[in-house]
Amino acid sequence: MKKILLLLIVLLSVPTVKAQSGNGAMDAVILEQANKMGNAFIAGEYDTFGGYAHPTIVTMMGGKEKMVAEIMRSFELIKSKGVAFTAINYGKPTEIIQYEGQLQCTLSQTIKMDTDGGKVDAEAILIAVSMDNGENWYFIDPTGNSIDTMRKIIPTLSRSLKIPEGTPPETISVGTKEN
Repeated sequence: MKKILLLLIVLLSVPTVKAQSGNGAMDAVILEQANKMGNAFIAGEYDTFGGYAHPTIVTMMGGKEKMVAEIMRSFELIKSKGVAFTAINYGKPTEIIQYEGQLQCTLSQTIKMDTDGGKVDAEAILIAVSMDNGENWYFIDPTGNSIDTMRKIIPTLSRSLKIPEGTPPETISVGTKEN
């Protein structure tokens, strides 16, 4: 009886273990790099943060130096409006798609902010792209754009990527600034 019960437990747990494995070790690489990017964002290390931008975006913005200057200007403007970025977290990446010689997936992002009106958590979806078989990842914020619109900007993105169409970041909690 104990052997049957043990066998049943093992058999029932196998699909659960497989479902949780996702992309295997690649998830850890994506999340490690996303966290480095997020930490640079919170710390105001604009050059490091900009290093995670997709090369097409960098080119569109006139090169890394101009892009970093624009990021700095934008963040300083936001800070001057009383917004302080306090933390950033990422969810588990979706299944990796191989497309046009690249690895691609999406992952959720939650940015925690203090504002004059209280604390705000804003959620968004990021696209993660690797052009070197998963060693280095670039991140794209498609907020407010469909995958078809994003493909006009970056044609090498897979149509199979799932991003919410036209969904702005959602405020999921607002409290007092002291909380």
